Amino acid sequence: MVHLTDACQLRESAVTCSLCALIITAVLQYNTGQKFPRTSSASSHRQQELWDVTEFETHLIREPIYLRPKRDFLRRAFPEKSVPNAWHLRGFTAFIPVEGDILTGFVRLYAHSDSDAALSCDVIGRPALPSSDCPAAYSLIRRWIGTCIEDHEMCRETLAGVIIDETSAPILPTRIIDVGPPDGSINPRLVETQNKTSGFYASLSHCWGPANKRPLMTTRATLRDRMAGIAWDDIPKTYQDAIIAIRQINIRYLWIDSLCIIQDDHADWLKESKKMGLVYENACLTIAASHASDSSQGCFFERPRQKNQAVELPYINSTGDLAGSMFAISMQNNYAEISPEFGSLAIRAWATQEWLLSRRMIFYTKGSLVWSCKYITQRETGGSFHSTARNPKWKFIVEKYSARLLTNATDRLIALNGLSCEMQKKTKDTYCYGLWRNSLPDQLLWYCIVPAQRSLSRLNIPTWSWASTMHGICFLNIKKAKNVCKYIRFNKNNGTLTIGTRIKKAPKVTLPLSPNPAGFGEPDDDLTVVRYSTFMEEARNNLPVAMACAIYTNQTEVLGWGILDEGEGWTPSSDIYCLALMSRKGIPSSKIESSGGFKTSFRVSWQEDWVMLLQLSSSNANTFKRIGVGKIFWKSWFQDEPLRQVHVL
Repeated sequence: MVHLTDACQLRESAVTCSLCALIITAVLQYNTGQKFPRTSSASSHRQQELWDVTEFETHLIREPIYLRPKRDFLRRAFPEKSVPNAWHLRGFTAFIPVEGDILTGFVRLYAHSDSDAALSCDVIGRPALPSSDCPAAYSLIRRWIGTCIEDHEMCRETLAGVIIDETSAPILPTRIIDVGPPDGSINPRLVETQNKTSGFYASLSHCWGPANKRPLMTTRATLRDRMAGIAWDDIPKTYQDAIIAIRQINIRYLWIDSLCIIQDDHADWLKESKKMGLVYENACLTIAASHASDSSQGCFFERPRQKNQAVELPYINSTGDLAGSMFAISMQNNYAEISPEFGSLAIRAWATQEWLLSRRMIFYTKGSLVWSCKYITQRETGGSFHSTARNPKWKFIVEKYSARLLTNATDRLIALNGLSCEMQKKTKDTYCYGLWRNSLPDQLLWYCIVPAQRSLSRLNIPTWSWASTMHGICFLNIKKAKNVCKYIRFNKNNGTLTIGTRIKKAPKVTLPLSPNPAGFGEPDDDLTVVRYSTFMEEARNNLPVAMACAIYTNQTEVLGWGILDEGEGWTPSSDIYCLALMSRKGIPSSKIESSGGFKTSFRVSWQEDWVMLLQLSSSNANTFKRIGVGKIFWKSWFQDEPLRQVHVL
């Protein structure tokens, strides 16, 4: 809809129109630090002087300012009941025309819970809470939990596919914290249930912090003391805040890893860590201290005073009558402070399975409460968004997890035990050192973002597993390719993969990746154009430059590319072999940009082979270790090679 017919009148209108003034604020906040006009043409950048957003009013043009409503098209008023045919408004986007560009600003709408605008579900935004520890916050949490339990069938199902009866209290974990009554008249204490006691409980997801800030723990020496009672002043702030929160929402028990597992008893730790999947799945709620880097920082952060003033707007109901008010406020540019993915907890490896296994979560961020269940992720202000933390695809999980931090590097695979056990119950698949048997060879095609540093690992993990590296990995983006392996066998006893496929020695490998265009064939040949363009596009967009190498058939002719696990600082000590894993043939009627800058359209017949790069591991000609992955573009390179049985350690 048109808000103002002439954008040049915006400043003058803002003197008397509070909404116009708000639009100016929204534009400045959203575009802070950007230069305009934005254009994809480099020549335009040279010819036209760029200006900062603070100058936008001098570049307005005589065109209308448009407002576009932002609605929840799934018609969710969660945790309240939706009203049929309501607008479900969350805000609007303002579009302001300027010289050579259009600026945008985002405005949030909200209404008070007892207003006609809110009750009708025309406006589903809520006012921001004054703090995370206030009566309104606990009221909202109780409504979130209550509606989820009552209405969300998917939130009753565990990752393993088990349906939980929400009317019946689950068996409590081996040990649990009894937080005492809501008034705090009794100190919290550790209870040993022996898995024979039932009760509704919450779990805590938190950062342990560095060695000099370790949280309160239970050891063999302190077990009896913890069971007798824990003095409030001895409890770190994160634990105190979590206890306060669950007392307010009438949950009696809280599971905290550092207190409920005996930390200096290795046998107890191994036994209980294997049960973590069930602990988080059976919890009524998981509280996540999202932005606390250690246990001393707490869940409840002091919030700065709201800088932006809300503008009161008239609310016109469905019959056209004035029915009270709603409010508009510019959206603050504080995404990192209100998003779990930007908190300290998001880089903790153990949090990966805690977030995926928990059926309901409350994230305490610096600037907002965030609710997340299997149905919806929503901020306290009513805005819902997609949470990557709940993506159950294994390759996505590994990419996130592998780059996160562990207090003990030996937990590289253990910190996924709970998750893998629950997934295995549903899929009946074989878990192979962080990969799944039925997803091989696809899941073997991972690459290192930084040098693997396997020599620093104290774990005896096969080189074909991403868990043998010390840092983050990514998977190659492979589409419409087929498995070319005759068989892949996994030996559980020694971790060896035995693969029946083709293998061939790479004649020449060079680092870093800097192929000569002449190495792709004749300049005027269609296949040359395809190979060179595809190669360079992948090199620019997908390959970590410091890790990539070029593979040649001879001194000049390019065969493909590779990504070495140890990067360019590593020197091959022996021949490199390419083990064929997956293949794709042909790209019909392709439009490819040639090295000359023009696009050409043609039909070509060619082949791509994704390979694991290997070196001999011993004097046995069929036993290898992995050193990287790669891609071969040469159509007939593997054609004359016989099938071989290869062992990868």
